[in-house]
Amino acid sequence: MRVKTLLVLVAVVLLSAAPMAFGQNLVTNGSFEDGGGSFNGWNETGNFEFSGVTTGAFYVYTGAEDGQFYGYFGPVSSPGGISQTISDTAGQQYVFSFYLAAVGDDPSSASVMWNGTTLYSASDPNTGGNWQLFSFDVIGTGHDTISFNFQDDPAYIALDNVSVVASGGGSVPEPSSFLLMGSGVLGLAGLLRRKLIG
Repeated sequence: MRVKTLLVLVAVVLLSAAPMAFGQNLVTNGSFEDGGGSFNGWNETGNFEFSGVTTGAFYVYTGAEDGQFYGYFGPVSSPGGISQTISDTAGQQYVFSFYLAAVGDDPSSASVMWNGTTLYSASDPNTGGNWQLFSFDVIGTGHDTISFNFQDDPAYIALDNVSVVASGGGSVPEPSSFLLMGSGVLGLAGLLRRKLIG
């Protein structure tokens, strides 16, 4: 009976540890769903006029890419946006991704930074009004700041589903490591069972 309990415990630990290690989004409120749609967890930066969180169709966008809400940004004459500092593991590889929707308004601009280093920059960005995924490989330093800056004089640029997740490199074990560890523990449990029965 003890061996069965041990096997169940091992299975629960392995199944719960793997998703946390490989799928946990370190960004707070990355899809702007908190409180029924908000910028909770984000800092407003620069010119924040004509910016907010909405749901459903807005301007030319058909609705959120993830969940019900998404951010929209339309600062006039000067840029503004949002930023957030996340806690992560120094030296760990991460994938920083987000979705943008824009229609090439003139003048408009978008820039995205990781610790002040520009990863994406575009004048009059145009995704045809559809959500487009942007993804970048980054290295954690322990505390990292992601920043989004927009300007759109005639209309708006939309942002949704911002995430920073471990890519499997660095200090986070590979999925095969979990399997190997699980096999080892199960093997030990089998030996223990034989010893108890025999």
